[in-house]
Amino acid sequence: MAYKKFDDPNAKVSQAGNKVYDAIWQGAVRRAIQSVANRVLSGTGGTAGPLIQAAVAAGGTAGVQIATPVTVLINGVQSTCIAQDNLMIPNGTMGSNRAAKYLISTGAGTSGTCTGPGNVVSCADYASNTLALAACKLPDLPDGHCALGYMSIISPPTTDVVFAAHSATGTTGGTASFTQLTCMPYDA
Repeated sequence: MAYKKFDDPNAKVSQAGNKVYDAIWQGAVRRAIQSVANRVLSGTGGTAGPLIQAAVAAGGTAGVQIATPVTVLINGVQSTCIAQDNLMIPNGTMGSNRAAKYLISTGAGTSGTCTGPGNVVSCADYASNTLALAACKLPDLPDGHCALGYMSIISPPTTDVVFAAHSATGTTGGTASFTQLTCMPYDA
């Protein structure tokens, strides 16, 4: 039993032996767990055997697209994501000779969303554009979402990329590539 002297400050913590205190912000931990637990199951209502990816790609006229409808598991609940073209990319300007990644994800029963960039790095700081892209991080997975894929983009050496009306505009939109995901990668 712990004793308190009359001039000791009041204890700010419970003296109970089994009390557990939050060491980190709970919302961040919950979203980190969701990042690896929320995943693409398959197509056709979860009955299609092999794993199916959402086939994220450049949009038909703007933004990005989810070409294949998929069944996803979000917070333990099975849901679907429809095929959707021309998903909006967040408006903004990416400077010349830069690299970044944009996450494409879906919430329960929604068509999908594009968030990002996670960070923007200067290609001049790296020996190659591949190394610059490797230094880019994905943005955090939005709460209650499942990662479907991401877009990696490298802006031209002398031209800014302007994301206006939710698509890359100007003389060139840079070089974009797409990676398919079934869940959020551990360290990307």
